[in-house]
Amino acid sequence: MIEFTNVTKTYPNGTKALKNIDLRINDGEFVFIVGASGAGKTTLSKLLLREEKITSGKLVIDGFNLGKMPQYKVSRLRRTMGIVFQDFRLLPNMTAFENIAFAMHVVGEPNKVIKTRVEKFLQLVNLEDKANAYPHEMSGGEQQRIALARAIINNPKMIIADEPTGNIDPYMSIEMMDLLVKINKLGKTVIVITHEKSIVDYYQKRVVTISDGQITSDRTGGMFDEN
Repeated sequence: MIEFTNVTKTYPNGTKALKNIDLRINDGEFVFIVGASGAGKTTLSKLLLREEKITSGKLVIDGFNLGKMPQYKVSRLRRTMGIVFQDFRLLPNMTAFENIAFAMHVVGEPNKVIKTRVEKFLQLVNLEDKANAYPHEMSGGEQQRIALARAIINNPKMIIADEPTGNIDPYMSIEMMDLLVKINKLGKTVIVITHEKSIVDYYQKRVVTISDGQITSDRTGGMFDEN
């Protein structure tokens, strides 16, 4: 479970990016976080990853109190998460197989387990034929699916996707979102941060709208609120 209680984030230059946020996301939910550029979506995602600390209030994720968490525990928190970035962040000198496997090497999995599991996840994202391809040899949609496979390979409890369809065409966007819905149906919490109205309206999931650092609406099965 994720729970923001009266959370405010103020940057050193005085910018108040989030103001008194109250938000609860239960295990297994699929939630869109939407809003215009500069609304506070990116700051919210950085707080979830503990890339930034809250200024006041309380943020708890699966029992971790992020406001009081010492730095050495941050890596333990992040192991419960799978992160999909808009710019993919694939390692250019590694193949698709190696990029996915890298996440497992980091946590010390044996090579035999890595090989079997990576092959399974390449099948999941329909890219078995790209196992030996390097990022520059793949389309944007293919790179994004490899990034998703890497994010979920270690069986995280939640997936945080930051503008996951921002750099791919509409057809690939639907394919990417369908994969996230499929993952959600396996019991994973999925949080998608986006500004794409068509995607949000199509999937009819819970929609939390942020405007000027505040939550202006929270609708289950709702549409993109442009106000």
